[in-house]
Amino acid sequence: MAVDSFTGKIINKEYLTEDVILLSIDIPEEFTFKAGQFIIIVFEKDGEKKPRSYSILSQPSKRGRLDLCIKIVEGGFASEIFSELNEGDKLNFKGPFGHFIFNEEDKNEDFWFIAGGTGLAPLHSMLKEYLAKSPSKKFNLVFGVRGKKDLFLHQDLLDIEQKNKNFTYLPTLTREEWSGNTGRVHQHLPKDKKNKTFYICGLKELVLETKEILEESGVEKENIKFERYS
Repeated sequence: MAVDSFTGKIINKEYLTEDVILLSIDIPEEFTFKAGQFIIIVFEKDGEKKPRSYSILSQPSKRGRLDLCIKIVEGGFASEIFSELNEGDKLNFKGPFGHFIFNEEDKNEDFWFIAGGTGLAPLHSMLKEYLAKSPSKKFNLVFGVRGKKDLFLHQDLLDIEQKNKNFTYLPTLTREEWSGNTGRVHQHLPKDKKNKTFYICGLKELVLETKEILEESGVEKENIKFERYS
């Protein structure tokens, strides 16, 4: 798949939580990507240029639009720029990049998606793209955040679960009690891990810890796919 350079125009900017924004961008129809891939935005501020990578939240079959889920970090170079962006502003993109994509040829029938924070983005793209296409396969999403206020796209995922009998949504909170699951993501993985494929995305610590637990449980390396954010 060829890497393109293109300009996109912001058509919507929405705060999903206090520090996560959803950015919807109008892009050229001819831009294509695979669910799970990412793009690079080169930011320029005060004469300084810095590239930043962002997983694509939207699904590939929805041409002409790119949705990104972005964590705002106080004092961050890109975060300060994102905070000031408005609808109508333009950004320069390069992409797509990445090998964290769903394997449609996988013989396993049970898939476990494990996300921490904005690591949800590429997995959300995969779910939207492949759930309806693969009615005989079972999809499970374990989504970990600190507190209930950090659960973005929660209603969207509940709606997807309601409409798809082959999807189970398992949100879990690590620092707050509520009526749902609590604890770290690996505490909600299946006891029987045979003939299952695991896709993990999030911060480095979550990814490496979960990967290690899966390997110690006997899961073969080819059945563990991961992408970690720094």
